[in-house]
Amino acid sequence: MAYPVFDYDKCEGCGQCADTCPAEVIEMQDDKPVAVNPDECLECESCVEVCEHDAVHLEE
Repeated sequence: MAYPVFDYDKCEGCGQCADTCPAEVIEMQDDKPVAVNPDECLECESCVEVCEHDAVHLEE
């Protein structure tokens, strides 16, 4: 099962990935996205698609 992984060097901390996640897998903590419920990931890739900085991808 895949879950979101973040490249904090590219991440701008905008929170769009957290806002778009239908399963509420991503939460913003200290202006950075964190996968708080990785087992709930639907693998829809909405977080990947919304990230303008290519800072999130799904990993097995």
